[in-house]
Amino acid sequence: MKPLLVEASRGVGNMRFFSFTKTIESEEGHLVTIIPYEERYFTSLIHMYDTYNPLGSVQGLPPLDREKRHQWVQDLIGRGANLLAMHEDVVIGQASLFSMPANWAEYFIFIHQDFQRQGIGTAITFYIIDWARQENLSTIWVTIERRNYMAIALCRSAGFRRIGSGDSELEMVLTLSQEQ
Repeated sequence: MKPLLVEASRGVGNMRFFSFTKTIESEEGHLVTIIPYEERYFTSLIHMYDTYNPLGSVQGLPPLDREKRHQWVQDLIGRGANLLAMHEDVVIGQASLFSMPANWAEYFIFIHQDFQRQGIGTAITFYIIDWARQENLSTIWVTIERRNYMAIALCRSAGFRRIGSGDSELEMVLTLSQEQ
């Protein structure tokens, strides 16, 4: 059954906020609902990052310092269009798109360690890609730590290709359409 797309107000940049939910079954049998961010889940989102292990493990994120971590989460919410992965009304993942020049968006995703390697990140990534196409975005860009093999494999399976690299990270893009 195809999810219902409901018109939503404009979000960050020219992007609308995410506007539909999707429920999936993880590879371990957990029912996970992917929803647009709602303020009422802020405390649960903070808790997800406060219990993320190891802190600072992905490009220095989530920040080690509690106060900096909480400010970082608030900045994510304020700058991007955000999705939450929910299991039993608890946030277990977050994904964001940040508007960039030239009809591009930067992609960001975190899944709590207790729910990784269950297909949840893949489901969220394909949700993001479908939504970005509806928004007529041309490209999704992501940076990934070289040693984050799980994220690199996920992005490759979704069609991202490597465009550059530094000493510690890779840049990957997914071209959705020609530049507009």
